[in-house]
Amino acid sequence: MDWITCTKSFVAVIQQGSLSQAAKHLDISNSALSKRLSWLELQLGVPLLKRTTRHLSLTDAGDVFFQRSLTLLDHWQQLITETTATNKEMSGTLHIGAPLTTGSHFLINVIATFCQRYPNINIALHTLTSGQLPDLNLDIIICSEIDNFNSASYIATPLFSDHARFYASPDYLEQHDPLESPEQLTQHNCLLLNQQHHTQEYVFDNGLTLRLQGNFITSNPEILIASAVENMGLILTSPQNIQRELAHGLLIPVLTQLQLPKQTTFAYYPKLSHQHTKTKHFIDFIKEKNHSS
Repeated sequence: MDWITCTKSFVAVIQQGSLSQAAKHLDISNSALSKRLSWLELQLGVPLLKRTTRHLSLTDAGDVFFQRSLTLLDHWQQLITETTATNKEMSGTLHIGAPLTTGSHFLINVIATFCQRYPNINIALHTLTSGQLPDLNLDIIICSEIDNFNSASYIATPLFSDHARFYASPDYLEQHDPLESPEQLTQHNCLLLNQQHHTQEYVFDNGLTLRLQGNFITSNPEILIASAVENMGLILTSPQNIQRELAHGLLIPVLTQLQLPKQTTFAYYPKLSHQHTKTKHFIDFIKEKNHSS
């Protein structure tokens, strides 16, 4: 008997819904499976399952052990995969979390080229809310710096810094008088990344404060960019988010000397007892791509 085998057997029982189905899934006898569960409960000193002739359920201790086992077994599998990967091409699944503001254009571009370089790695992208604390079920979270975040369980590493600036479509600019001073922005339709208000105040890195307003707001950055491409107005965003639109001339910079204070994008990932190879390669890939762009 050993911890890993017996824990995997316990998890299989819960996932399969019965001892007989789990035994069939593991290709062992019912009695052998029962012995593994009994050994596990003996080592822990607490019952994990409530057993009747027709029903199987978790005890409170069993529920805690089951939830933690899922994470630990996943980390164990990652350890095995990444240790063997030192002698072969990397594979497996990388779970990435990001808010919409980060996980739209920029991150998708990174993921697309990363998958081309490492075709045996699968990517699962999870959408987070802004400011959401890191989740141990995710391998890495890409987001702006989380205020007052201090965790002994995570490593935070800066990826890149940039400034949000103003952009508009060529057609929109042709339809309006030339923008020559920041104060003129108050006379333009500004498309805002906002959920409630059509007016929003911004403080720029030169100390200037402007109250911008517009007839269109959205909490979805993809839609905001599309609305600017459709000549609806000006947007204030990071150039990282509109690389494709800039490259194709769909959007062009306006008042290039005016920008918001620098914002840094970070990668947060769990402190593990082993080197998380896929995570490290993904972080290095983002830094490499940003440096070359």
